[in-house]
Amino acid sequence: MAGEFGAYIAQKRLEKDVKLKPIAEKLGVSVTYLSDIIKGRRNPPDIDGLEALAEILGLSEEEKNVMFDLAGRDRKQVSPDLPEYIMDETLPNARVALRRARNAKLGDDFWKEVNQIIDKKGGE
Repeated sequence: MAGEFGAYIAQKRLEKDVKLKPIAEKLGVSVTYLSDIIKGRRNPPDIDGLEALAEILGLSEEEKNVMFDLAGRDRKQVSPDLPEYIMDETLPNARVALRRARNAKLGDDFWKEVNQIIDKKGGE
């Protein structure tokens, strides 16, 4: 059974009419291996493979972020585009904030407010 990541890639591949072979070639894997990823038999690719997938499928920034989240979820890890930022030694307060929010059991409403603050400061 396909995981969420595989189902998403299968859907985008069909929407964009992209065959397995060119994707496999771009990723440097066999079609069988790629098929196993899509069917949830293997973990999603690493960040470089995900970037290549996003490029070949012509994913928008939003679609790419969804793909990263699903890849992380299937791997039971943080979205693969976030660890470098979270662990940046110049941003200790990012880790402090995440831990404090977790310990305070702050939910999505809190993070929605944080996003609104970021938007006001000129974030994406």
